Amino acid sequence: MCWAKAIGLGLALALSAQLMGVAIQAPTAWWLGWVTLLPLMLAIRVLRPTDALLAGSFWGICFYAVSLSAERSFIAPSSGVALLLATIPGLYAFLGAVITRRIGFSPLLLGVGWVGVEFALHPLALENGLLAGTLGDGALIRVFGNLAGYVLVAFLVAYVTASLLSVLSVVCVGVVPLRPLRASSSQPPRIFHSETTFDVRTFIRPMRPRGPPQPAL
Repeated sequence: MCWAKAIGLGLALALSAQLMGVAIQAPTAWWLGWVTLLPLMLAIRVLRPTDALLAGSFWGICFYAVSLSAERSFIAPSSGVALLLATIPGLYAFLGAVITRRIGFSPLLLGVGWVGVEFALHPLALENGLLAGTLGDGALIRVFGNLAGYVLVAFLVAYVTASLLSVLSVVCVGVVPLRPLRASSSQPPRIFHSETTFDVRTFIRPMRPRGPPQPAL
């Protein structure tokens, strides 16, 4: 990844952490919770696992800094909390990138993986967890949170965010370039082992020509 793209992704990760902090503190900004993880999901999709590890750790450190700079700190400042936020998102991004390189970008698996993040970050003592806490006290929190816990809400938000990235990557072809796998000169490069690009022509196939109708006898 060139320096310009690395700097751009780093700024996006820092902005993502800032927006998550805003969403946790301001109930009226609940809609931010659906998009705050987009830069982190992008890092998982386009970076090598080791680079994704650094990106996830950077995101966690930025989020910790945002919590300290808030008027009312929503996370207890301590070296243990800082280490936790630097480690858990980094491991999540690393494992997500490994899975992406093996089977392709999977919103479902990334959503399930975020459930592990919520359990690992339980010592932060956030009322509704990290990701579900960005949604305030809306209908989604009241219904799903009361039925199956806020971890299910976090899974749903992470899954929708990753799915949104997949849709945006299809629409903006070439805007978010993906790292191709190495391939021999006789074969065209593939994005991932099991990932294929979307082509609307595969769904709209030309119909075979038909002859003129036969006159009724």
